[in-house]
Amino acid sequence: MKKFNLEDWDIEPELDVNKDDFVYGNYVEWDRFRDENEENLIDYFEIYLPWSKKLNISEYIEFIRQDFFIKTDLLDKYEFNKLLICKQGTNVSNLQIQFIDQGDIDSSSLISDIFDYYGVPTGTEYEQELPEELQYWYNQFDEDYEYEYYKSHPLKINDYKQTVSEIQIKIGKNEDELVKKSLILALLIVSESLFKSIISNSLPEEKNISDFSKKIIDDYINQKLKKDNSRRELFKIIFSVDTAPKQNWIELRNSLAHDIKASELTEDEIKYSDSKGNICSYEIEELFKELFQFAEELEDIINK
Repeated sequence: MKKFNLEDWDIEPELDVNKDDFVYGNYVEWDRFRDENEENLIDYFEIYLPWSKKLNISEYIEFIRQDFFIKTDLLDKYEFNKLLICKQGTNVSNLQIQFIDQGDIDSSSLISDIFDYYGVPTGTEYEQELPEELQYWYNQFDEDYEYEYYKSHPLKINDYKQTVSEIQIKIGKNEDELVKKSLILALLIVSESLFKSIISNSLPEEKNISDFSKKIIDDYINQKLKKDNSRRELFKIIFSVDTAPKQNWIELRNSLAHDIKASELTEDEIKYSDSKGNICSYEIEELFKELFQFAEELEDIINK
């Protein structure tokens, strides 16, 4: 059976930005995609809906033997097994069955149910819910070249603070749990980007070295930027400090990135599973307090 395949469609995600054009990530309104591509999707799945036609018995059998009718209850749900016979005859081949007009039933609901069957996404998906090929940040840089990316696109502490404030307001105003969790994840990714950006832009620039040597150094730094522990160690070396600013939300960030729907969000806290499978919780107010404190501690260390 043919299922929905992203590679067959030219999907252009929307960009979620704040008033200063800081990018939270991409999102796709799949219901709008369904509406705008309804006829193309019907052709793509070879769906046969003969609105208003008079069907002979072969055509009617072709209609009811479509996969989504055989393997679901849609035939009964929309009462296609109760269509009127509009012409009778001595032979079965002379029978004609009047197919309904599109306006006689909730055709939008029927088509939506059929699209569900074929796996066409629905609702709105944000950055971390989207397939990687539709994500904004996934397409911006290769993990193997983060060092070069952050040197060219540094994230400033003041911009980070402003972003935290704006996301805090957004979360407070939004009622949708999935949107709130997506915003929290975006925020934790931004905090990670700030840390990587500061490390990348605080390393001394090596001069008069060969391209080969530069590649070895760059590869080493890129590897260090990939994991939390190695980032922290690199930070301590660069700034000659015993400890790096705490990021107690790393397990939360990883949990949301792995399966954003598995966590549970209430008005005051978010519950999630850590890497060992333990159920943990984070108070939302405390999370924002620590995110702001993270920036302050970084600023203090940099300005020493």
